Amino acid sequence: MHELFMRDQRRHVTIIISALIFAILSFAGCSGGSRLPEGDTGTVKGKVTSNGKPVPDGTSIVFLHKDKGITASSAIAADGTYSLRMRRGDAILVGDYQIGVTPPTTEMTAAEADAAITGEAPAAKEWPEIPKKYQNPETSEVTFTVKAGENTFDLDMK
Repeated sequence: MHELFMRDQRRHVTIIISALIFAILSFAGCSGGSRLPEGDTGTVKGKVTSNGKPVPDGTSIVFLHKDKGITASSAIAADGTYSLRMRRGDAILVGDYQIGVTPPTTEMTAAEADAAITGEAPAAKEWPEIPKKYQNPETSEVTFTVKAGENTFDLDMK
């Protein structure tokens, strides 16, 4: 019985968290519409590795435009490849970007769900394959200039 109760609690916490994420993303999406600011665009694809090896499944790459503050992102495939998207398309506004690599999201355990319900924050999972400095575009010190046309950006985190 306790196991069934815990499963229901986890399901409710997952639904609540999913709804919050959806609401935040919807609100953020509404503020700028689906159109890019005026200007030339390009496409960006490449490969992300950590010391030459693939990054964990579910990892994403994020490009933060230095002047406009808008982002482009992509899930990274099992072989490390990605193709950026911005505002529902592959047209990426030209300019200088700061780059970050976001670790995968993880499912909560029963203990973490209990902690979330009581207001205690569980410790974040560590991802040694993705050094902390790379997890935030503003601290990674990795930059790339997107130019009109096709662009390739490969990153091997050390």
